[in-house]
Amino acid sequence: MERRQQYRTQQRPIDYLKNSVNKIILIKVKRNRLFRGRLEGFDEHLNLYLEDTSQLFEYQDEEGNIKEEHEDLGSIVVRGDNVIFVNLANADE
Repeated sequence: MERRQQYRTQQRPIDYLKNSVNKIILIKVKRNRLFRGRLEGFDEHLNLYLEDTSQLFEYQDEEGNIKEEHEDLGSIVVRGDNVIFVNLANADE
């Protein structure tokens, strides 16, 4: 009985997505690609609709420093079966 009550107080993954609507999220998909955008919605297949999206690229310069660049994509749909992880972005990103 105690275990059931503990589970009810924890968020399920779908609850996490519902609470992330209209927030900036980071999404890693297959082929090691990373996107940052505002989650506008999702469906039962976990396809994600994002606005103000950019794809992030990390690379190492000649001096060995890690650099980040981005490409603005606007509105996109990310197919749910390509998603590896979803996470809220930091407020300062």
